[in-house]
Amino acid sequence: MRAGRILVVVAVAALGLGLCAGVALAGKKKKNTTVIYFSGNPRFNNGGKVQVKGSLNTVKACRISRGVRLQLLDPNGAVTTLDGSTTDSNGNWFVQAQLPKGLPANTDTVRVKALKASAGKFVCKAGVSTPVPVPATK
Repeated sequence: MRAGRILVVVAVAALGLGLCAGVALAGKKKKNTTVIYFSGNPRFNNGGKVQVKGSLNTVKACRISRGVRLQLLDPNGAVTTLDGSTTDSNGNWFVQAQLPKGLPANTDTVRVKALKASAGKFVCKAGVSTPVPVPATK
């Protein structure tokens, strides 16, 4: 009976250590990503072209060579990717695209999405910028 109790205590301790070790090994930290525009961005011209510059607000490891996408959202929530790029070593990015012709003013919006990525021990969460209304296009 006593040997059985000792065996149970040892088994519970081993399970507890295994659980802690599993969390430590698999516990990659997830870091939030905020996509921010530089002042005066995005820029729309009369020909229907949009240019956007900005940066990622996240840990340094999650800023380098991160994929970003310029997206157009229609009033129903459908997303169309217009352009893609990667960030520089400081997390800065630049994307530009020609908007579809015939968009009515302030019905569609553009946003920039930073894609999910892995960087060393970090899992970098995807992030999106604030949507900006698109002026009418001809």
